[in-house]
Amino acid sequence: MKYSKEFKDSTVQLIFNNNESVVNIAQDLGLNPKTLYHWVTSIKKTTIYPQENQDS
Repeated sequence: MKYSKEFKDSTVQLIFNNNESVVNIAQDLGLNPKTLYHWVTSIKKTTIYPQENQDS
């Protein structure tokens, strides 16, 4: 099954924004966890996210 970029992005945002586990989100959405791990890795490579606990 092919998923839209918007679906992939919003699914990965659930993990980043809510500190949810990949496995839990994958189960909730009926996805293979390996597929979701791949999406997370791909987005991390192309997007810069602020580091938590970063000194100002």
